[in-house]
Amino acid sequence: MADLVGLVLAGGQSLRMGRDKADLILDNERLVDRATSLLKNAGCKKVLLSGAGGLDDRYPKGGPLSGIDAAVSILPDLAKILIIPVDMPNLSNTLLQVLIKKSIDTSGVYFRSQPLPFCMTISEQVRDHLHEALTKTDSDRSLFCLFQALKFTQLLPPVNSEQLFENCNTPEQFTAMGGRL
Repeated sequence: MADLVGLVLAGGQSLRMGRDKADLILDNERLVDRATSLLKNAGCKKVLLSGAGGLDDRYPKGGPLSGIDAAVSILPDLAKILIIPVDMPNLSNTLLQVLIKKSIDTSGVYFRSQPLPFCMTISEQVRDHLHEALTKTDSDRSLFCLFQALKFTQLLPPVNSEQLFENCNTPEQFTAMGGRL
């Protein structure tokens, strides 16, 4: 298997939060640093950052697909990429290891009802889907559409894992997690 690459999606506008989520502090650590460390601890040899001063999005209004496209555009086919959002600080190494292990014999894998995190193998089909979704005005840009189009494997989330998937989109959600603004 090729080296695992991590991608932190941190390119949103943070409209509901009112400030860049990547720089928010939780447990004395910026969310972007927390996400980067998590990916490295999960075994990623390289970690890329979309938005927040990282990779340039070719389609700035393309949502998460734009950040994924930015990473895919600089990585070779057959590279394995583990993708997490910057605003999901409760993710665990154990959860990510499930994705990594289950992704070995599939084009991609995700948890049911959870668009993030997910792991996939870069291919021409991935590149084609991203290009089409990001250039056609009537395209469905959801991650679930990507998963369906590329026949990703759907996993059941671990029992009692709801808290791991919580994200912080508002100041109230973030402070409820123990963060400081």
